[in-house]
Amino acid sequence: MVYEVFLSTKLDIDGLTKGSGFIVIKPEDYNLNEIKGIKSKGYKVLAYLNIGTIKKGEAWWTNYSEYKLKKYKDELEEYYIDIKKTAWQKFVAGRAAELRKRGFSGLWLDNIDIYNEYKTKEMFTALASIFFRCRIGGYIMINGGAEWIDEAIKRGETITKYIDGYTQSEIFYKIVNNSDGIKFEKQESLVSKALKKIVLSAKEKRIQCFVIEHVENINARARIKKWCEKNKIVYCFLPTARQ
Repeated sequence: MVYEVFLSTKLDIDGLTKGSGFIVIKPEDYNLNEIKGIKSKGYKVLAYLNIGTIKKGEAWWTNYSEYKLKKYKDELEEYYIDIKKTAWQKFVAGRAAELRKRGFSGLWLDNIDIYNEYKTKEMFTALASIFFRCRIGGYIMINGGAEWIDEAIKRGETITKYIDGYTQSEIFYKIVNNSDGIKFEKQESLVSKALKKIVLSAKEKRIQCFVIEHVENINARARIKKWCEKNKIVYCFLPTARQ
């Protein structure tokens, strides 16, 4: 099964061979014929949809900036947004419906880590509500969200009611940004162990699980590949520049 993510570069559709699996793209970068072209090769096409932050300059900034929370990481013009607001949930669901009409197979929901920053019962429920509302968009995969997954399992939730797939990155190697640029460091042992446990627990709950790693070292990739294949987890190695 193929799993590829194209967020900052465009997929060469003509050079794409026939196969099966998932390809994630930014919907604004592709027209209807291009989406059909990817699907005709046998792949499910997932549209990137940011549900947890808002950026100054986005078309919907004026309507929803009043719901912004603290800044998102080190970004200057990006903020977490209060996903508990009904207006925001309806807006996200509307975008999901529009993307489905454009022919996408489903959605790749991003910035689920808002739950890590605001870990409350209300935020847990708000995310669950957004996932459920987005079902109109077809197949639902979340990017990250380990802590939400973990809490859902502890609560005894039927996770498949909300999502179909779950992608986790930086299980083995984390990305570190400093003055010298981007480098990779081995993930802390306890963090790595915890993330592996959550991924395997999600798999037991019949969620399709995927691993993304950016490390380029051949030996490191071999170790990651071995763990993923042993546990029947689909994996993807991305050069940092591509995602």
